[in-house]
Amino acid sequence: MNDRDAASLNEIVRLCGVGANLVARGDQWYLADPDNVPGLAAESLIIKLGENVARLSRATTDRYAEVPWSLIKQMRDRLAHHYESTDYGAVWDTLVVDFPEISRYIQSLPDK
Repeated sequence: MNDRDAASLNEIVRLCGVGANLVARGDQWYLADPDNVPGLAAESLIIKLGENVARLSRATTDRYAEVPWSLIKQMRDRLAHHYESTDYGAVWDTLVVDFPEISRYIQSLPDK
């Protein structure tokens, strides 16, 4: 694996950790802010995670094809370009469900 891919994978794990910190605050915190700052923070994390996925080489994404790389990038694109219809419940679910799975999988890679 090249250095750029390793750096992107490490950044994905870091972003997942930041997401875990947001989740630890609870969904009431996430839902209660009238300015939706928690939702915007979560949205930013997903966009940044998707950007790092987009930086990965084809060799890496092909080698670890069981990771839904395409779905991650699609979520990023939807949030970045169709922000007027953002479903912040889905954004929260992404942090709660998907981020931990992605992080665990990447951390388990032998050559990261």
